Amino acid sequence: MFGSILSKSKQKIKHKKKIPSAFLLTGLFRSTDGQKVLKGPKHEGPIKFALRGITADETKYYHVVAALDAATASRSLAVISSPPPTCKYSAIKSFLIDAYGLSEAEKAAMLLDIKELGDSKPSEVLDKMLALLEDHRPCFLFRHIFLRLLPEAIRAPMANSSNNSDYRALAKEADNLYNSLTPNSTVCTTVQQPIKSHADLSEIDSICWFHRKFGSNARRCTNPCKHFQTFKRKGNQGNGRADQY
Repeated sequence: MFGSILSKSKQKIKHKKKIPSAFLLTGLFRSTDGQKVLKGPKHEGPIKFALRGITADETKYYHVVAALDAATASRSLAVISSPPPTCKYSAIKSFLIDAYGLSEAEKAAMLLDIKELGDSKPSEVLDKMLALLEDHRPCFLFRHIFLRLLPEAIRAPMANSSNNSDYRALAKEADNLYNSLTPNSTVCTTVQQPIKSHADLSEIDSICWFHRKFGSNARRCTNPCKHFQTFKRKGNQGNGRADQY
């Protein structure tokens, strides 16, 4: 029976163009692990059908069923073996969302698990966050989760941004700051030299050039130097030369 259903679905389709995945036809897309689906742009599915001149609900339904892979089709058997008399396309789409969609708890956990930008720009991370919201409107908490991910040098000025509700504009503003600060940070990292402490500088000032260069192997010493008196005694014994200037 299962094979005959798929065969019937494919016979209903007269278009010879390559059929996109069933999830894309319903305006859904798979998560990065391939195990879940998220809602795509609101008109994603209808646009794909419009490009093919498909308007009838039943034809849309058969396109989706024919595009199902074997595992998904097997799980959807209850729907495709006995579809409703009307709104078949909505029925299969709702089933796919219920079967493979992320729960509210899973989406919230994924939002909170984003800890930093990594190699991504602020706008790229925001796109991932907005995808998890699906049909929900962002709130003040969403804004602060995003700001928390930014480096401190960007977060401080962004906290006072006037873009309180336009999150695309907020991300673009963060991108501009990110791009302007990143090259400078790289240069600073490259040219910065270790800064010696006051104790290190005092130690250098108390040693003559010969001891700075040769250490304990120095055969000469000039005053002022903390080793001068020792070398003066050695000089009297013929073991070194101490020069008084």
